[in-house]
Amino acid sequence: MSSTLPLHMYIRPLTIEDTTAVSALESRGFPPEERAALETTQYRLNTCPELCSGLFIRDVEGSEVKGEKLIGHIMGTKIPNSGSTSQPSMITLQSMGKVHDEASTTVGIHSVVIAPEYQKKNLATLLLTDYIQKLSNQEVGQRIVIIAHEPLVPFYERIGFLLQGENESVKTDPAFGKTTWCDMVRELVKEEYES
Repeated sequence: MSSTLPLHMYIRPLTIEDTTAVSALESRGFPPEERAALETTQYRLNTCPELCSGLFIRDVEGSEVKGEKLIGHIMGTKIPNSGSTSQPSMITLQSMGKVHDEASTTVGIHSVVIAPEYQKKNLATLLLTDYIQKLSNQEVGQRIVIIAHEPLVPFYERIGFLLQGENESVKTDPAFGKTTWCDMVRELVKEEYES
């Protein structure tokens, strides 16, 4: 596969109108037991679309835009605070459902997916970097947490996430317990620009 970036690519917040495309991409990126249910996707896009980001390619003919195609997404919610000042909240089986706590300072990323035919082009890095920068500058929260398959830990570490250890909650579910899932956290720091 070529490493060149697709033409007419852009990132925008996802909306409820993107539900079908998001669900289809989720189905291509995850096995059935790891996918968000359609109702959960609808809940996230209705409740906190500002925490859901999509990577699109415009279909352009000449100077006319004919449509767009979703090729990657990040789905997030604010997960309930842990109650501990020393330990950040982590994703649990419960928080992976229809849960969003607007008062929380922790954004939980529930899925990062790039369409298979667009993988190996650093698009996940591009999408995550954009997501982190936007959340940092909008002061949406203090940190982002994610659970990652153990082999993906080095990828997330390159983007600034720190490994916290194995996720204890998801390993109690037989569907998720087949592999090792790791808790990772990244603090959000607003970038200061000189004027």
